[in-house]
Amino acid sequence: MRFSTVLLFLILIAGISGMVCAQTETIVPGSDHGYFSFNSVPSGADVVFDGIYQGETPVVVEVAVSGNPQHRIEMTRDGYESWSSTHTGNPAAGEAIPITATLVPSSRVGSIMVTSNPSGAEVILDDSRIASTPYTYTNISTGTHAVSFFLSGYEIYYSPVNVLKGVTTQVFADLDPDLTIGSLSVTSSPSGASVYVDHVYRGVTTVVLGNLQDGTHLVLLVKAGYYLWQNNVKVTAGMTTHIDAKLEADPAPVYGTVSIMSNPPGADVYADGNYIGRTRLGGPLVFILATPGTHSVRLTKFGYQDDSGTATVVAGQDYEYNINLKAVPNPTTGSISVTSSPIGAEVHVNNVFRGLSPLTVDGITPGSYTVALKLIGYENWQSTVNVTAGQTAPISASLLPTQTPAPTESPGPAPALVVVITIAGAALFLRKHS
Repeated sequence: MRFSTVLLFLILIAGISGMVCAQTETIVPGSDHGYFSFNSVPSGADVVFDGIYQGETPVVVEVAVSGNPQHRIEMTRDGYESWSSTHTGNPAAGEAIPITATLVPSSRVGSIMVTSNPSGAEVILDDSRIASTPYTYTNISTGTHAVSFFLSGYEIYYSPVNVLKGVTTQVFADLDPDLTIGSLSVTSSPSGASVYVDHVYRGVTTVVLGNLQDGTHLVLLVKAGYYLWQNNVKVTAGMTTHIDAKLEADPAPVYGTVSIMSNPPGADVYADGNYIGRTRLGGPLVFILATPGTHSVRLTKFGYQDDSGTATVVAGQDYEYNINLKAVPNPTTGSISVTSSPIGAEVHVNNVFRGLSPLTVDGITPGSYTVALKLIGYENWQSTVNVTAGQTAPISASLLPTQTPAPTESPGPAPALVVVITIAGAALFLRKHS
C-alpha cells in the first residue's frame, strides 16, 4: 500500500471543504449523482468500496443517487488494523457524505531503534526506508527485517533484526573507519540455491557479492529438496573468494520454498503475515523453510495496488509465484530499479546515497536522473535515466574490476551438523547429512 494518486482539490457544499479527489470531478447540484468522501487518520489507507478498490485516502467516490443504498467500506494501511463499516443510504444529488476512519496500530507490529558510532550514519530499512541515526522506526511488521548503515569513510554495516510484537528492538552499529572489503563469488550444483551471508539474504546462485568486510563470514545455501550447506568463508580485501558448493539431495525433505517475483520489482512481500523481504530485479526473492500446505502471500508497493494470493507448497519443491502489479489510477511518481554485477554496490541517485544493489527506489518525481554505482575494487559506473510517472526505469550495470582479483581456494564441505537458524521469521531445526 502507501500508493500515490493524482489529487485535485474538490470544493464541497454543506460546509465541507479541503477534501481531495482522485479524479477531476465537478459537483453539480441537481444531478443524479452524489459522493462519498473517504479519509483516514493517518491518511494513505487503501479504500475498498463495495468490493472495488478506489485508491488511497483521501479519496472521493461518485455514486448514483438511486443506486443500491447498502455499502460496504474497508480501509487498510500497513502497520494498522483493518477498518470496515457498513453504510446505509446514498447521498442526495450533488451531496458529499464524509466518512473518516481512525486507524488503530496493528497488534502485530513493533519498533526498531537504530544508533551508531559515530552518529549521523544513513540507515536503510529493507532497502526502502531511509533515516539518519539515531532514529526509531515504528509500526514495523513482526518478522525478520534487514538494516544497513552507511557513513562516508566507514565500512558499511549490515544487520538482520527480528521484530517482535510490541517490542522495540535496538540495533547498534559500531562503524569501522577502514574500508577493507572484498567480494564473494558463489556457485552451486545444482544452481538456484538461496544465499545468505551472515544471515542476510543476498540472492540465488550463481551470484557475485561485493562490499563484504575483510574477515570470516558465515555462508548458508538453501535449496528445496537438498540439505542445508553451511561454511565459514574467509574474504580478503581487494580479492574475490570463490565458492562452488556441491549440494546433496535430501531423500526425505521436510520443507519447500516459494520463489517470488513481481513486475515491477521492489514490492514488499509478506508470507503468512510475516515480512519476508523485497522483490528484486534479475532474480527472485525466496521464501525458504516453508512447510507443506497453503500459504498466504501479499505484495505491497508504493504506487501500486496490493496483491494477495496463495502458494501451495510441496516438500522438496519450489513454487514460483510471479505477479504483475496493477498501478493505481493517475500516478504522479515513478521508480528506478537497479541491479549490478557484483551486487552490493553503492547506489547514488543525483549524488544522494540510496542503498545497495539490487535496489528499487520508489517515489521518484518524473524527470532525468544521474545514477552512479560505486564498489571498492571496481571502476565507478554512471548512467542517466528518465523516470516516467507510473513506470519503473530499470538499470543493469556490469562493473569492471580495477585490478584482476586473485582467486582463492574454495572452502571444503562443512562437517555434519545440526543447525538452528532464524530466517524469514521461522526458527526451525535443519539437518546436514554427512
